[in-house]
Amino acid sequence: MMVNLNGARVRDWMAAPLPAITPRTTVATALRLLREHCVAAVPVLDGTRVVGLVDEKSLLRFTPSEATTLDVYELREVLDKMTVARALTPVSTAVGPDTPLAAAAVAMRLASAPVLPVMDGDRLIGLLPWTRVLAAATGEPPSDGLSAAAS
Repeated sequence: MMVNLNGARVRDWMAAPLPAITPRTTVATALRLLREHCVAAVPVLDGTRVVGLVDEKSLLRFTPSEATTLDVYELREVLDKMTVARALTPVSTAVGPDTPLAAAAVAMRLASAPVLPVMDGDRLIGLLPWTRVLAAATGEPPSDGLSAAAS
């Protein structure tokens, strides 16, 4: 059964709880968290302030390619030294937990953002990936690794 996107609220479809990292977190650690938690993005926090998001695509842009001459040990050393500060995408748009899902979808499209932070005032309480909005629109349950906040 399809969900009424004007009646549904972000809080019912956001992903939470979720892992968070700092700008000093290594690329290797961030990639491991993304894969372990099956999430689209991980928020980057400076204290409690959200400074950006990182996803696998942005992190992989900062890793050596398969064409490199680095051996596996050198590659691991590079990934263990490089931090996510260079790869993060600053947050330009966020939504609140009571925002209608339809309004969040419009904000996502206008910002060309595949994931929106869900903020309660200045506090990050979750993420809304486009896959959750699509799941709501098609009447499917979320299929990522995080539970819906209302569950």
